[in-house]
Amino acid sequence: MVLTLVVSCSGDEEPVEELTSTSIEDTITTLGESTPVAGSDTDAATTSSTSTTTSTLPELSFPEYSIVSREASDNGDVVVVLLDPTTYESLSDIDVLNVMFDLVEQFAPVYEAHIVETQAAADALFVEEPSEAERTALANDYIARLEEGFRVVYVGPLADSDPTILGS
Repeated sequence: MVLTLVVSCSGDEEPVEELTSTSIEDTITTLGESTPVAGSDTDAATTSSTSTTTSTLPELSFPEYSIVSREASDNGDVVVVLLDPTTYESLSDIDVLNVMFDLVEQFAPVYEAHIVETQAAADALFVEEPSEAERTALANDYIARLEEGFRVVYVGPLADSDPTILGS
């Protein structure tokens, strides 16, 4: 925060007006018009300034995705989601949860969903006896699944994350 004080030696002078701006990252601080304040010990006037701080938060977004498979079932659809790796640098459980929220909201009814990072992992999801290459794709690129329309279970690289309930 920037504070500006101007001390006048005589009460006859006009109040001084200053406008100062400081920029730190995404925060902008602007000092406004000066206001004279009477001093208690002397007849000198002290000028003080008010400041306003505005912060600009980055736009929140999550990875882009496409639905590569969708099959109807009695309870809702079974969906396979392929993330677009060009839309993120790293992937967290929060990113995946946001994708699940969006998927369930935009493409209801979704009862079961599987989020993968590669087409190879998408192709290997429902193979009864996966090859070594398919097991590797699943281990590295299968990220999460939605069970019963509300429980998100993280697998593969995010397997250390605790399961999450949508809406909680």
